[in-house]
This record gives sequence, C-alpha cells and structure tokens, in this order.
Amino acid sequence: MPFTDEELKLLRDSWDEVKKLGMKEVGLHIFTGLLNAAPSLRTLFYTIDLPDEEELTIDVMRENKKVVAHATRIANAISKFIKFLDQPDELEKLLTSLGESHARRQVDPESFEYVAPVILSVIGGHLKLPSNSPTLQAWVKAYGVLRNGIVSAMEA
Repeated sequence: MPFTDEELKLLRDSWDEVKKLGMKEVGLHIFTGLLNAAPSLRTLFYTIDLPDEEELTIDVMRENKKVVAHATRIANAISKFIKFLDQPDELEKLLTSLGESHARRQVDPESFEYVAPVILSVIGGHLKLPSNSPTLQAWVKAYGVLRNGIVSAMEA
C-alpha cells in the first residue's frame, strides 16, 4: 500500500517530533501502554520480572534494564519502519525480520491488535492531536502495513 507524499511527510514529521523525547522514553511509553492495555501479554516476557496484575508505571518500567532494552528496540524498529516506508525492499526485509523474531518467540499474531491503539495514543497524546487528524489517519494506515508485514512473515 503506497503512501502519498503528504502521508510520508505527516508520518516522518510526527515521528521526528515524538522521538525528541528520546528513543528509550518513547519505547517505554509504548511498551508500558501495551502491557497495561493487554496484561496477558506480560507472560510473553518471562525473562523480565513483571507483576501480573498491577498497573505498570513508566517509573517502575524504567528501573528494569531488560524492559528498557526491549522498549528501546521497539522505538528503533518504528524509526526504521518510518524511514523505509518509501523503500520497499528495505521495508520488506525489516518486516520479515520482525515477523521471524516474533514467530521464534511464539507470539500470537493477534497480539498485534493491541499495539495500534497504544502507538496512536502515544503519538496523539504527545502531539495533542484530535482523533480525526490527518496525522493519526496516516499512522492508522502505516500501522496496517506494519502489522500485516510482520504477521505475514510470522505465518510464512
């Protein structure tokens, strides 16, 4: 699904603004939001000591080096994804690699349904965007490409 020049600009400009928080912080906001939105996903991270039921805070997550490392990888993967949106070969390599990595860890492809609202919340919240903004609509489209690419590679 190709992106228009305007969509690419919206995606890249908004990501550039959000990542001024720092890759670690952006990743922590996304990872914390994901694990609070879907506590059942915490079991996938069995090497990270996380409480089962209580609400996770950024401060608690920030204290765990393994959490910080994974959160930073999430933000870096999003950065690469945004960079490669108009480079189909590189984008396919990235999505295949992410899909294969998640498949090796036996992640259920349906788990990715929880990610879009969290990413939209982090970006929209930081940039104070209304839910119907063209920027968030571009992110919805982009997340569809991200999710579909990862899941296709997982199921291959």
